[in-house]
Order: sequence, then structure tokens, then C-alpha cells
Amino acid sequence: MSGQAVRRRYIRAAPDDNEYVQIDHKLEGDFTFSYAALVVEESPLGGCSIVCLDSVGLEKGSVCRMKVGHMAPLRSEIVWVKVLDEHVVRLGVKFLE
Repeated sequence: MSGQAVRRRYIRAAPDDNEYVQIDHKLEGDFTFSYAALVVEESPLGGCSIVCLDSVGLEKGSVCRMKVGHMAPLRSEIVWVKVLDEHVVRLGVKFLE
């Protein structure tokens, strides 16, 4: 786009301090989290971005269940991945329900 930055059409919000998400790879049955991640941004469009170890096994297009803070578990899709270093990734999450 001729060198100009693309402007967001909505404002992202900072999460509460130390807000975390629990991740369950199973889509059915009782929610049992296998991994935890830190929420770094929340989107008013129904999603967030999280930071976690790359060993959680999520990649772009993965669908899992996530429980953010005290919310009920939600089916979620990973919409983007940014590698921060050899062990840490930042993931863009879209809630599907």
C-alpha cells in the first residue's frame, strides 16, 4: 500500500494484569487444560492474542478450546502466529462461539 501502514478499524484493549488462558486441544468432552498462556491483547471483535511456549503445538488454522480468565471454555481458532524466539510464540486467537 505505497509504504503507508494499514490502520486498524477497531481499538485493541490491554487485558487485566496477569490474565491467562487455559488451552485444551480436545473439542469434545470435559474441559481439561493441557497448557496455559498469557493474554497480551484483547479484541472487541471476539478474540485476543496470547504468548506461550511453542511446545503447545498450535499453528495457524488449529482449532481448540480456550478458557480465558473466569469465562466458560470457547472453541477458538488460531488465525496468525508470530515467532518471538526459539521457544516463545505469539498467537492471534479468534473465538468461534
